[in-house]
Amino acid sequence: MEAQSLVQRLLQFPTLRIRNLAGTTDKLAKLIHGGKKNVHFICDFDMTMSVHWVRNKTTFALERNCSSHGIPARYDKLGADFKKETARLYNTYYPIEIDKQMTFEEKVPFMIKWWEQAHEAIVSQKLTRQDIIDMVDQSNIELRPGLDTVLNYCRDTQVPFLVFSAGIGDLIERVLLKQRLLFENMHIVSNMMTFDQNNVCVDFKEPVIHVLNKSEVQVENTPYAPLIKDRSNVILIGDSCADTQMAHGIKHDCCLTIGLLNHDIEHLEPRYLQTFDIVIEGDANLNPIMDILENI
Repeated sequence: MEAQSLVQRLLQFPTLRIRNLAGTTDKLAKLIHGGKKNVHFICDFDMTMSVHWVRNKTTFALERNCSSHGIPARYDKLGADFKKETARLYNTYYPIEIDKQMTFEEKVPFMIKWWEQAHEAIVSQKLTRQDIIDMVDQSNIELRPGLDTVLNYCRDTQVPFLVFSAGIGDLIERVLLKQRLLFENMHIVSNMMTFDQNNVCVDFKEPVIHVLNKSEVQVENTPYAPLIKDRSNVILIGDSCADTQMAHGIKHDCCLTIGLLNHDIEHLEPRYLQTFDIVIEGDANLNPIMDILENI
């Protein structure tokens, strides 16, 4: 009964959709029964913990929020050649990422090329740890409304929270630190930079994490694993259908998946409703997730 009541309350959110009411109710019942001591989060970063759309402060037009890979391109210390190369890579490979005709398998080699070339371009700029701080300060990346409430609640109730991103982990870490939203219960699995003795970025650590290979990353081999070894329930949040891969390789009895559908809603809604248990549309806030947390 408690899970059914929660589902009915969730459906009161105008941006929330559930296709399989019975299945989602069953998962919520398992989460409620297991309690907070048996649950943990796996969450994407770009356009999930951050918003997808922001309003230009000069023209007031809606535009894409800065991603973690996009932060260096907005850094005023990097020259026009780097920014031109970044734009070229985006214009070449992003259409492939979202191509509706290509299969998953066909896209993978292109995503690998995109990430490898993007990382090579960044390494060529000889960025320092101070540059990381400065470029995040300049980026004005906007986080999603309600994220601070969710992260603070997880900290206070000791619910582990994994940030799992194909972005740049050092920049994600700095964004969260700047907003005072990186806590001891949290861990970041992402593309991390390697620095030399002069604090200059000279490489990225293996393996490369791109948007389509999150299932191949062995989370059980990371420092996050001990935090979740006795927790068998997962709440997974992402803005791409491929993000459901983030729970692969992690032992769990129940995984509640929440998809954030930020754009092309009419076209993408059927696929998201087939993929995720709960879909939150329109680049909306995370209030429904807090409602779930408070009932576990």
